[in-house]
Amino acid sequence: MSRDKDLDSEEIELISHKEEWSQKFTNEKELLLNVFNGYFNQIEHIGSTSVPGLDAKPIIDIAVLINDIKDVPEIIEPLSKLEYLYKGEYDLPGRHFFVKGNPRQFHLHIVDGNTEYWKQWITFREILRGNKNIRIKYQELKKNLAMRYLSDRENYTKGKSDFINTVLKENNEKSTSGL
Repeated sequence: MSRDKDLDSEEIELISHKEEWSQKFTNEKELLLNVFNGYFNQIEHIGSTSVPGLDAKPIIDIAVLINDIKDVPEIIEPLSKLEYLYKGEYDLPGRHFFVKGNPRQFHLHIVDGNTEYWKQWITFREILRGNKNIRIKYQELKKNLAMRYLSDRENYTKGKSDFINTVLKENNEKSTSGL
């Protein structure tokens, strides 16, 4: 599937970190466990809402490490009952992307162990959680990009890539993250 112009043109709003984001993830994870029962290895809260002290778009990113990517078609229907809309790979080969809410509240990223995305997402989250200087630099970049690309999420996301690549490279990871 190609990119969704409606999703990409929504205004970018960064807000101060909210403690409730962690609980929203936990609540949603409980719902997802029923859908993914037997299909997954791990479910993690990723992205800026998973990093205390970091401003973020108020959308919870959830990553699922699935046992076999071939099982994704079997879980599209159960996810739709939880109001998740399937968006295909959405520019990241090997990732299956879903959105929930209007306005959006959740992004669901499903990958298997054959992609590098999982390790990159978790590594970048842990670096941001553990390194205040990197977190501050990333926040400043995000603020500048949000002002520059107010209604252009695709370029906002692309604008973060060099920073993410550099941080991951310094930590021996190559980025294809799409965060």
